[in-house]
Amino acid sequence: MQRSIQVPLLLGITMLLSACAAGPNSSPNMIFERKGLTKPTLASFQYCHGYGCQKTENLSLNTVEKSGLITAFGTASTAQEERAAMANAVAYMERLNAAKAGTENDVGGTFTGYGQSGQLDCEDEAANTTTTLIFLQDLSLLKHHRLRSQVTRGFFIGGWPHTSAAVVDNQSGENFAIDSWFESSGVKPHVVPYDIWSSGWDPEKDGPIVVE
Repeated sequence: MQRSIQVPLLLGITMLLSACAAGPNSSPNMIFERKGLTKPTLASFQYCHGYGCQKTENLSLNTVEKSGLITAFGTASTAQEERAAMANAVAYMERLNAAKAGTENDVGGTFTGYGQSGQLDCEDEAANTTTTLIFLQDLSLLKHHRLRSQVTRGFFIGGWPHTSAAVVDNQSGENFAIDSWFESSGVKPHVVPYDIWSSGWDPEKDGPIVVE
């Protein structure tokens, strides 16, 4: 019995450590590969909810919805403006997909709404945010950033494990977490320099970040 419990636990820890060790040149598709999901496209993608992508909805964007995404992103002439534009696009996609998946009442944070129907954890949020970022890339809207794998902090040492979507600034090489987990459904995610985010940053405790 003890061995049967230890094996999946060790496998899970190994997968988390692999995600953490992934560098800035790693693929944004890592989370989909790890969850057994297909690479998202505008024509077909899986929207995650129910904790760790245990539940998925097969969705797509029609012409009107794609136009809405482009409008939500807007224009960005600097890297900082582009980070704000990405946050706007993620919020738009959350509002759009929540109505289809029944996750409109998702409460920011995993534990606040634990057990409620339609709740998302950080892995759900990271996957869905990464999906939006891939769409922005596919639409040639990203000029100042490139995509990378998700970032993870914690591992029970110095905090509870926590995962977020992330991007890399093309010019500076700085990594930014785009973290939609802290806020409720449809609210703009926080865009936080990785060095700050990985130290255990929390918007309620530490306040918003200037780069947002």
